[in-house]
Amino acid sequence: MIQDNELITLLLAIGVLIFVLVNRSALNKLPDLVLLRAAFGVLFVGYVLTILEGFFWGKTLNLLEHYSYTVSAVLLAAWCYRVFIRPGWKE
Repeated sequence: MIQDNELITLLLAIGVLIFVLVNRSALNKLPDLVLLRAAFGVLFVGYVLTILEGFFWGKTLNLLEHYSYTVSAVLLAAWCYRVFIRPGWKE
C-alpha cells in the first residue's frame, strides 16, 4: 500500500528533477557536479522504489530502497568533502 507522504515525496523529487533539467546550464557551474548528480539520481531511485514496493517484491525493494538512500548519503558526503574540506580549498 502506498502512503501519502511517500507519493508527495516522489512528486517533489520530480519537481526538483524538472528544475535541474531546465537549469542545467546554470548548474554546470557547480564544482564536482558528477557526484552531486549521482547522489540525487540514486536518491530519486530510492523514492521510486518506495512506491514500487507497495505493489510487488515488498521486502526486496524495501532493502534496495534503503541501500539507495545510504549510497546517496555517501555520495553527498563525498561531494561536500571534495567541495568544502579537501586540501587546497581556500576561504
